Amino acid sequence: MARISVLTQFFPPETNPGARRLPPLLAALEGAHEITVTTLRPSYPSPDHYNADAAKASDAALPYRVRRTMRFKPHSRRLHVRALREQVMAAALLTAAARDRADVVVASSPSMFLGPSGWLLARIRRARFVLDLRDLHWRLARELGTERTGRLSNALPRPLERYMTAVVRRADLIVSATPGITKILVDEGVPEGRIVTISNTISEELLDQLATCAEPVPKERPICAYVGLIGYSQGLESLLDAAQLTPEVDFVIGGDGSLRAPLERRASELALANVRFTGYLEGGALADFYRASDILFVQTRASTYTDTTVIPVKLYEYMAASRPIVYAGRGLAVEFLDRAGCAVVVPPGDAAAIAQAVRELAREPERRLELGRVGRSFVERSERREQMAERFLAALDELLAAS
Repeated sequence: MARISVLTQFFPPETNPGARRLPPLLAALEGAHEITVTTLRPSYPSPDHYNADAAKASDAALPYRVRRTMRFKPHSRRLHVRALREQVMAAALLTAAARDRADVVVASSPSMFLGPSGWLLARIRRARFVLDLRDLHWRLARELGTERTGRLSNALPRPLERYMTAVVRRADLIVSATPGITKILVDEGVPEGRIVTISNTISEELLDQLATCAEPVPKERPICAYVGLIGYSQGLESLLDAAQLTPEVDFVIGGDGSLRAPLERRASELALANVRFTGYLEGGALADFYRASDILFVQTRASTYTDTTVIPVKLYEYMAASRPIVYAGRGLAVEFLDRAGCAVVVPPGDAAAIAQAVRELAREPERRLELGRVGRSFVERSERREQMAERFLAALDELLAAS
């Protein structure tokens, strides 16, 4: 039995995709290994959403130890401010986890700075280092360049990329969230045998919960909805422009993020009476949100990186909720949706095309039902997170056996 130390930014009772990804992986290890999770006090999308005892019941129900450190405000529109905050957070988790002996250290993104902290902890403890990569944010930062960053931040992407690539290459095992990420790593010289691809699919529990959404709620006006992070990569300004072009449809935006406030201001400036923001949705409210919707929207802002690596995890949830999808994007996610056959795909950033797709689906309830049924069937045939976790356990046991 190995001692496994896990560093992660997100963890239940938070309900965002980062928090939902890790528990099924750890459940596969439980019993075979001794696990300690070092994480933050519940903080996403803001610590203000949680009372002082929010994590106690959640942690007590788990068969392994969970240690909590600082509270953390994750959102900032300024990249260098966010980077500094995340480095402080990663250092705090490293300091707390350093109290324990470990045979394996697992660092789980999305914060890229947990990778260096995990590597350093592994070196201190002479342990194996496992890096769970949901994103390669340093690649995206380089591509954005001056479009997103200020002068100070714009000087950072190249050195940051070299630094993070060096950390990745030192991992004994890499858990990749998409085939696109795996391909980039292999192309950069990481041996394929050190990578296991664990896709961002859906858990059995959430699949069962969303089965209740199959029948749409009758209403006077159709609803097109988005739920998730409200940030730069989602480009939800296009959805507001589409709402302005489609006054006969109501648009609901759920979630939080660094660009929520500017987006709400823009909706107010445009006097969009058919747009409503719900804020962050707790886990129990997610099924109700999907049940009340008729069409679900996703957008991924186009870039070489996102086109080749990103399959939004919310696509699985949308399909599990038996709803048709309007996807504004290109690349890997489009290939995935073509296989599923449950979405209307339009170019990213094209408000007129988004409006047209929403308008057509709003007028065709039978088509919406059929696309929803097809999507649900696709997810039911797909691997669950629990099955993916068994692949992780096998890879980790092989790593330990080679030690």
